[in-house]
Amino acid sequence: MLVFMLSHLSITAQVAKKNLNYAKQPYWIEMMRDPNTNYFETIKAYTVFWEKRKKPKEEDDIIGQSKTIEAKKNFLQRWFKSKEEREEEEIKKYALDVKKFRHWKIITEPYVQEDGKILSADERLKIWQDQQK
Repeated sequence: MLVFMLSHLSITAQVAKKNLNYAKQPYWIEMMRDPNTNYFETIKAYTVFWEKRKKPKEEDDIIGQSKTIEAKKNFLQRWFKSKEEREEEEIKKYALDVKKFRHWKIITEPYVQEDGKILSADERLKIWQDQQK
């Protein structure tokens, strides 16, 4: 009975994983934190999420701009935000995660296997130690 329950949980987890809506939720954030994630699936989740969204601006693009734009608005414009401003705020909350994703991709890429598996820290250490010999 226990074996049946465990196999059922495993199958349910696999089905749930396949039914993730990458366009609606930023699953790529949790995926890049998971050491057992599939690299290609994480890239797909990121790509699908940003497919129909405007990506956050780079830090260099926004330095010094926010104060001048905000200062030009009158009281009502600051109080009631337009649809574009609400979307922009939504996008800004992912800016740091996008930066982390780019870094994760660069750091992880050399350790990706053909099937998308990422080498563990122990496997990386073993490769390094073998190279030192």
